[in-house]
Amino acid sequence: DDLQRKIEAYGVTTTILEEGNLPSIGRMLQFNLPSGHEMRLYAMKEYVGTEVGTSNPDPWPDNIKGAGAHWLDHCLLMCEMNPETGVNKVAENTRFVVEVLDFFLTEQVLVGPNGDMQAATWLARTTTPHDIAFVAGPHMGLHHIAFFLDSWHDILKSADVMAKTKTKIDVPPTRHGITRGETIYFFDPSGNRNETFAGLGYLAQRDRPVTTWDESHMGRGIFYHTGEMVAS
Repeated sequence: DDLQRKIEAYGVTTTILEEGNLPSIGRMLQFNLPSGHEMRLYAMKEYVGTEVGTSNPDPWPDNIKGAGAHWLDHCLLMCEMNPETGVNKVAENTRFVVEVLDFFLTEQVLVGPNGDMQAATWLARTTTPHDIAFVAGPHMGLHHIAFFLDSWHDILKSADVMAKTKTKIDVPPTRHGITRGETIYFFDPSGNRNETFAGLGYLAQRDRPVTTWDESHMGRGIFYHTGEMVAS
C-alpha cells in the first residue's frame, strides 16, 4: 500500500491484482515504467524450498540437470533513446526506480557531446552489482534475463550443455567489464535472449561511488575481452 501511494504520487497509474491472478502468488501491484514496460510487484510467493532441504543440507543435490542455475539474477530492459528528439527512457526509468522503488545506481554509461547522457544504467536493491539494468535502443523491449551460476567453470560447463543440446549461443563465454561478471548469452526456444551469469563482481553498497564508463570505453565495458560490441 505504501508503494502504491508513492508510485501514484509520482504520476504513474497503478492497479491492484488480487491473490490468485497468477499461480502461487499473492496480491500484486501492477504499473508501467516510464519506458512502457509492465511491472508487477508481489506481496507473497509460495515457498517451495530447495532439493537438499534446510536440515543439515548437502551443498548440492544429486539430480542436477543442465547448467544447474541457482536463481534468477537480474534482467536488462531495452529503453527508447533518441537524443535528437530529447527522448531518454533510460534516464527516466533510472530516476523512477531510484526515487520511488529505492534502488541505487551502481554503474552507468554516459554518452553525448558533453558526456552527460545516460545510455545504460545498472541498479541494485541488494549487495550484488545489479538487480535490474536499462540500456538504450530504438524501442522498448527485453534484452535478456540472467540466471546465476557459481563460477567461471560453471559458465564453461553451461556452454558445453548448450552445444550438446544445440542451443543457439548469441555470445560465447566471456567477461563483462561492467559488473565484472562472467557470461554467456543464448536464446531459448521462444526466441528470448537469456544469460548464465557468474561472479559477484564486488559488494554493491549505497555509499560506494558509482562506476562510470564513457563512450570510448563502452565496448570494453560490455565485453571486456574483445572490447567489441555485438549487435542485439
